[in-house]
Amino acid sequence: MYTPFLSSSAKFFQRGMDSGDQRMSPPPRPPAQLHEDLVCGSILPRLPVRSLARFATVSKAWCDLILGNAAFAALQAQNPSVASAALARFHNGLFEVLAPGGSAASVAPPDPSLSFLTAGGAYQQLELCACTGGLLCLTAVHSESRRLVFFVCNPATRSFHLIRYGCPRGVAGLAYDPATAERGYDMILAATQGLQTCRFFWFSSRAAGSGWRARRGTVRLALFEALQPKPAYAGGRLHWLTNRGNIVWHDVARELCGTLPPPPCASGGGNMDLGAWSGRLRLACATNAGLGLWELASYGGAGAAARWDTVHWRSWRAISGVVAPERCFMWSVVPAGMEAGGEEAVSLALRHGYKATRLVDGVARKQDVVRRALVRYDRGTGATAAAVELTGREVHDGLGTVFGYHSSLAALPRLNMGDA
Repeated sequence: MYTPFLSSSAKFFQRGMDSGDQRMSPPPRPPAQLHEDLVCGSILPRLPVRSLARFATVSKAWCDLILGNAAFAALQAQNPSVASAALARFHNGLFEVLAPGGSAASVAPPDPSLSFLTAGGAYQQLELCACTGGLLCLTAVHSESRRLVFFVCNPATRSFHLIRYGCPRGVAGLAYDPATAERGYDMILAATQGLQTCRFFWFSSRAAGSGWRARRGTVRLALFEALQPKPAYAGGRLHWLTNRGNIVWHDVARELCGTLPPPPCASGGGNMDLGAWSGRLRLACATNAGLGLWELASYGGAGAAARWDTVHWRSWRAISGVVAPERCFMWSVVPAGMEAGGEEAVSLALRHGYKATRLVDGVARKQDVVRRALVRYDRGTGATAAAVELTGREVHDGLGTVFGYHSSLAALPRLNMGDA
């Protein structure tokens, strides 16, 4: 029986069969698929927490991996990338990610005020002590008793521990390694006693029923030498800069402590900042001559001096965009932070200004107008880009508290101690 109707695909197939010199094109190949181990082991762990929260809805398997797998959480926490890392500061009660445009949104925590720590108004006056591996250490004041407490929290996941202060006042540091997250974290507090002696106190999340304990060993300081906030954790040791430019360190596991002089090129003055990459301590120094980076190669010992390796040095004139135009003057330059996701990136907090004519009591007078900005300097390519302009009325504007932050799934282990 003759069928007068053929579908378009059938007609195309018929023409291909009837034509002696025409060949059917092969069907398109299916798109290449990435191996599951590559996706789950290399791609997903390098994404910010906000992106992972969306991908957790793809399937039950991905939900279990992203939200319920401790090994994946540890892998994501120890593999920061440009997409999940940025510079930040905790300023005037707000967690600010200092990144241009929409890039800050993917890294910023869901609650910039960290209100989950102060819910109900029981605690106030949050101040940042340290940031390590995506975890923050902060102090707060109890609203009624006025006693100090510590919070160790992950702002990305809103998990936290509340810890009694229980030791003399000092500068606290957080020792935490995402690769061994199941072992917990340690807090070391360095307290100056008698103006020239630094003692250390220790709290461990893994010691059952533990509180604060005094540790063996002290460090001798110069008269009125003080430790600065924002210590760096590298190689199992916490490091604090002092106002004299020295570095005080404490070995968490072995209860060793000591001091380090800065690199010879940095000992002549300037502003310094500490950072860590892959367990190695690095120091950035901004002097009148330029910007330098050094890496600690050896602590010394047995009478030997500490050894610093020069990583990078560049004069200000060679760093485009940092030296102000002629009509401007440079107030100061602070190496305010180093990004966790890019070893080539160093961020500088600049205070600069210009002369402006303003009317004062009806008389035109020239006054200094000071501006504060954060710039990102890529020492690999030499490019400098403005990151964000910092606002505020303070003279220093919290520039010294800028730190590298990585939005991570870093897990808080079970705390073997009652809450405060």
